[in-house]
Amino acid sequence: MDSIIKYSLELLSIKSVQEKAEKDAPFGKGTAEALDYVLKLAGSMGFKCVNLDNYIGYAECGEGKPFAVLGHLDTVPIGDGWTKNPLGEIADGNIYGRGALDDKLPMLACLLATGDLLKVKTPKRKIKLIFGLNEESGWKCIEHFNKREQMPDEGFSPDADFPVIYCEKGIVNFKISLPKIDGFEIHSGERANVVPNICKAKYNGKEYSSNGISAHAATPWQGENAIINMLKMLSDKDEKIARLYKVLSDFYGSGLDLAVSDESGRLTVNTGMAYVDDRLNFVLDIRYPVTYSESFVKDKIQSALPEATIERTHFHLPLKVSSDDTLCKTLLDVYNGYTMQNASPIAIGGGTYARALKHGVAFGPVFPDRPLPIHCPDEMIPIKDLYALYDIYKAAIDKLCF
Repeated sequence: MDSIIKYSLELLSIKSVQEKAEKDAPFGKGTAEALDYVLKLAGSMGFKCVNLDNYIGYAECGEGKPFAVLGHLDTVPIGDGWTKNPLGEIADGNIYGRGALDDKLPMLACLLATGDLLKVKTPKRKIKLIFGLNEESGWKCIEHFNKREQMPDEGFSPDADFPVIYCEKGIVNFKISLPKIDGFEIHSGERANVVPNICKAKYNGKEYSSNGISAHAATPWQGENAIINMLKMLSDKDEKIARLYKVLSDFYGSGLDLAVSDESGRLTVNTGMAYVDDRLNFVLDIRYPVTYSESFVKDKIQSALPEATIERTHFHLPLKVSSDDTLCKTLLDVYNGYTMQNASPIAIGGGTYARALKHGVAFGPVFPDRPLPIHCPDEMIPIKDLYALYDIYKAAIDKLCF
């Protein structure tokens, strides 16, 4: 077994879902353990390594103008429905595990590629490989980094798609709190950025269950939302539930009068969480096109649900660079040279750490013709793709930094 496979399985074996804070582990023990593993590996390769209080850490080499490779080691919850080991398994030519694509193994490939370049070359600028631990749950790791360090202006994030991402939609999560419906309880979802695959409800004392298919909130059409299925199931029993189904059922937002689009694509809505306390609550993950705004989205939701209290729980402005930008063109040239294609930059609904950089883009790791099992059961990467990531990232870092 070669080193990239060995290290991949070791890193996947660490469950790095954000959990309750502990002493010296603000996002839980697992994320801190994953960071410790990666920094020890980087240190053995000759990198200078810094752990910023187990919020975030980095491995760096070289001198001069810094360049960032910015990704994350935390994952969404493992969830149900796996047929392979979510903490690492090789089967059918693939490596399975939570974080195989998002984003443990892409960052590992970048680290190993840079380390191998260091064996034969001297970098012409400082390279910082930055490993966040809170990307899936709020970006507090980036806030902590910016308090302690100077974030490089330029870099890429290996946390989206190939060929290269020049445009990312805005992201906003809203908690929608409504008056309770008599006799109705509902519970589903752990994170707003995941299409929920299980929903439990009770209506007039009778219990109900609905299933769906998990997917990333940025691509809700690739899943099936269990909350929406539940609202549909119960819509003939209560006109208020029927109204909620009508308003929330379309993941392109037509029920909220949010069916808009531009060059970055169509607005999407994921009803990611539902629960009842003293109110009936839904948490929506909305990816809005770059020419629209958070206030536009909020106003439309308020108009559709005037009785709702709306609270913003997460927010990122859109990202857009010119498709003719030098960094964008350099990365595209590397990708096209490796794949023998003539691809063009693309826009996505996902949100990456590229937004944390003044001059950043997302670059891989998902190839255009591959399935997208991110945030899904049986998340995996074909082994041949992992080797391709290593080669592409090595060529890109070589061209930009050596």
